[in-house]
Amino acid sequence: MSKSMPSPSALSLTIAALLLSWQAQAQTTEAAPAKAKEEVKPHAAQASAQPATSTSSAAEAGTTPVVNVVSERQTNRIDRQVYDIKNDASTAGASVGDVLNNVPSVNVDPNGTVRLRGSERVTVLVDGKPTAQMQGENRAAAINALPAENYESVQVINNPGAEFGNEAGGGPILNLITRRYTKPGGNGSVAGNVGPAGRKSAFATGSYSAGYASINGTLNYRRDGNESDADGTRERIDPANGSISRLHQTSQRSGLTDFIQGGVGGRYNYNERDTATGSVSLNKRSNDGRTNEHLADFGTGSTPLVDYLTHRTASGDALNHEFVAGWERRFNTDGESLKVDLRHSSNNNNVDTAALYQPLTLPVIAAPVLRDYTQNVETQVRLTDLSTDFSGKVAGGFLTAGGRWQRTRQTSDYRYLFLDNGALDTRRSNLFELAQDVTAAYATYELPINPLWSFKGGLRVEHTELDLNQVSTNVQASNSYTNYLPSLFLTYKLDQFSNLRLSYADRISRPNAGDLNPFVNYASEYSISSGNPHLHPVKLHSLELGYETKIMGLAPASLRGYLRHESDVITERRTFVSPTTLLTSKVNEGDRAAGGVEFSIMAMIPPNIKLAGMTLPPIRFMFNGHWGYVEQDRLGLLGPTGEKRRTPSLGLQGGAQWSITPEDTLTFMTFRQGKQLSGEGYRDPFSMVNLALEHKFSPRLSLNIRANDVLRGTDQHYRVDTDILRDRNDVSVHQRRLYVGLRYTFGGVTGNDAVRNALQAAGLNPDSQAGKDAMRMIQGQQAKPAPADKPAEKPASDKPAADK
Repeated sequence: MSKSMPSPSALSLTIAALLLSWQAQAQTTEAAPAKAKEEVKPHAAQASAQPATSTSSAAEAGTTPVVNVVSERQTNRIDRQVYDIKNDASTAGASVGDVLNNVPSVNVDPNGTVRLRGSERVTVLVDGKPTAQMQGENRAAAINALPAENYESVQVINNPGAEFGNEAGGGPILNLITRRYTKPGGNGSVAGNVGPAGRKSAFATGSYSAGYASINGTLNYRRDGNESDADGTRERIDPANGSISRLHQTSQRSGLTDFIQGGVGGRYNYNERDTATGSVSLNKRSNDGRTNEHLADFGTGSTPLVDYLTHRTASGDALNHEFVAGWERRFNTDGESLKVDLRHSSNNNNVDTAALYQPLTLPVIAAPVLRDYTQNVETQVRLTDLSTDFSGKVAGGFLTAGGRWQRTRQTSDYRYLFLDNGALDTRRSNLFELAQDVTAAYATYELPINPLWSFKGGLRVEHTELDLNQVSTNVQASNSYTNYLPSLFLTYKLDQFSNLRLSYADRISRPNAGDLNPFVNYASEYSISSGNPHLHPVKLHSLELGYETKIMGLAPASLRGYLRHESDVITERRTFVSPTTLLTSKVNEGDRAAGGVEFSIMAMIPPNIKLAGMTLPPIRFMFNGHWGYVEQDRLGLLGPTGEKRRTPSLGLQGGAQWSITPEDTLTFMTFRQGKQLSGEGYRDPFSMVNLALEHKFSPRLSLNIRANDVLRGTDQHYRVDTDILRDRNDVSVHQRRLYVGLRYTFGGVTGNDAVRNALQAAGLNPDSQAGKDAMRMIQGQQAKPAPADKPAEKPASDKPAADK
């Protein structure tokens, strides 16, 4: 064996030392806070004031730490995985969509479409509750605009339990957990970023907590956006003689969006048992966009019969507000509580568009009508949500039960006016109203059967009342239905570090307002669309088996297999209503089945580890992948043909965080999203690579550099191939760019929370000057490597603090 290569035993010892060193670091960040919580006992009201979502029981909260996305360990509950984002170096100046791309198995494309395991049927909640800005068409814009620094973690819930409703798409859930401000005293941060072509962002947050009360606020501004080019070809196949008519269309879109958001919230401990919370937030989004289109209709020949340009300019704004009030009563029994939550949110969106046509070639007979027009679209979404949740110990287990009433009102008003005479274009103008009320009750029961087995079961009953009114065409429809939705979770503990988890859940996915609006809208002479007022919810059934372990007791790894079945699938159906006009409508037809395997591993190379005489870089990394398939009924002219369409898909995601120096951290994130079925066609795979660099001038001041889509891999390619239609559409999104910014934190004490808690446990106030000096000394000692011949020891935080 060559001298330059380590022996197998030396290699094993090196790996063992690496993992032991990592464990010592993990214990620094986990054991110390736990110890501090036991030894430092503030006033009872203050100790119990930390807010919690209504979706987690006290039992869960006591056993679930929060960790980084690119992290030394992963956090799992019986029904979800939790990923920390607040300490990610790439969070500074990023949007929610940017950071969600760092969460395993989650992808957000340039349009703001969120996918989990490749599926678009994803519900996005905030603190376990729905908001108006995450509903329907509003969600994509909000995902790309809301600042990631508003949130501290993301919960991924593939099989939601009975405590979760079925709003905003049904299916699996991404639950965004807002930052909690519980440290005493004042704390805050400010940040600013600049990018190319006038792109910029600024963010400020602050909080103050003392005694029985706390208050926090945020202010955010962002100016950003993507340019895109599209190239599409549509071929119509005549079923009578097989002749092919061809249509070619290109477009270029540009424009930036301005987004400003502000909010204030607080809590007050009325006494040792009662806590009141409240928050108000307001955001406004405005945009100016330009689109140039070129359409050429070749018919069955090679020379255009119709050829014209369209120039569109659009400007608009959206105003969103949300009010939240909550009350919690804690009873004498450990973990027993009653919560009441009331929230109201609304989103008002107004867009004005002008379209000017420039004819190049038009036939003398049967020429399309090209009249310049202006368009005004006003949409309003108002959502009121009232819920109550009780949790407590019952018969050796933990019971959570509650109810919810949710009211949604949505109005869409489309007005088109011809520029030449101001007349109303009745083919496009319409007013649509939707009213939906959902009443629900649920109960879940979690029980540790024995030291190896634990169980959580639940049932949710939802009753939906739906009324819609297409005012322009005088079409009304109503629907009323009740769903019984069970869920089941089983965990078997294989050993100290390994678990088997089995879960099953029933869900529904309701159609949105656009799916239900029956009005036939003429986008052009060649493309029209309509919804279907008779659509009913998609029924979803999901089964998952997972294995979770820690390799050598340290590196978290998981392997999960799942099966999913959907019936009464809402899908797009395309038919030609004339030789040149394609109608796209929505129907409940056929089933869809999906299955797959998902794996994930997270680990870390600690500082000063050597291999073959070379010092390995201290890198945290994660790697996960998902192989799955989707199978659905093939649709023909008369409905399902009896054949199946099946598409296998491979998705990969990886990331690494390299501490180059104590002041410099480089983050690398990449993902590849596999091929996906889309309506009657499919979308080809695409990928993205992002980089982020953080340089700390001091513990408070840092420089952040972020590079998006480094390899320009996010182009989208869509294909449709049926008996009568072949459609190709290629979209190129220009979002490769560089952002540079500064971030400054103020108030409190910077550094490791474990050190702060250790100082408190030693009786020294971390906010005092002596405490600050001690913290600097301790952190300096922690940065030094431990002797190679000694096992990792606890941080020497107590001794310096006591000496002080």
